[in-house]
Amino acid sequence: MNIERYARPQTVVKYIALYLTVLFIGIVTIERFPGVLVDTAVPHEWLMFGLFKISLIDDITHGLSGLFGLLAILSGYRWTVKYLMVIGGYYALDALFTVGNGFAIGQDFISNMLLNGPHIGITVLVLIALYSSVRRIELK
Repeated sequence: MNIERYARPQTVVKYIALYLTVLFIGIVTIERFPGVLVDTAVPHEWLMFGLFKISLIDDITHGLSGLFGLLAILSGYRWTVKYLMVIGGYYALDALFTVGNGFAIGQDFISNMLLNGPHIGITVLVLIALYSSVRRIELK
């Protein structure tokens, strides 16, 4: 895959980091609208749009991911790459553990992938950005 043919690596990193930052801040913001979160029997745990289980820890994680993303983007390319490495690792491990747990408890494949799809997608985007960054470093 030749990413440089389509865009400069710094641009790829910047736009993916910006997209993820807006996504994380957007998730926390959207949850504040009435009717988005549906109560469950567990305290501090809700269903977003009645589909995705989300807890207070998820809110804190998404909020911090968005805040750190904004700080990284404003601090330059190096910090943006470091930010992507950290959140990429975090969300990749989260996806790995929750997918594995889904299989362990007998959750069907489609439900498991739909539930964990957003974190798998985040991981893929981060891998694309980091691949672009590594190729840039490697070629110099």
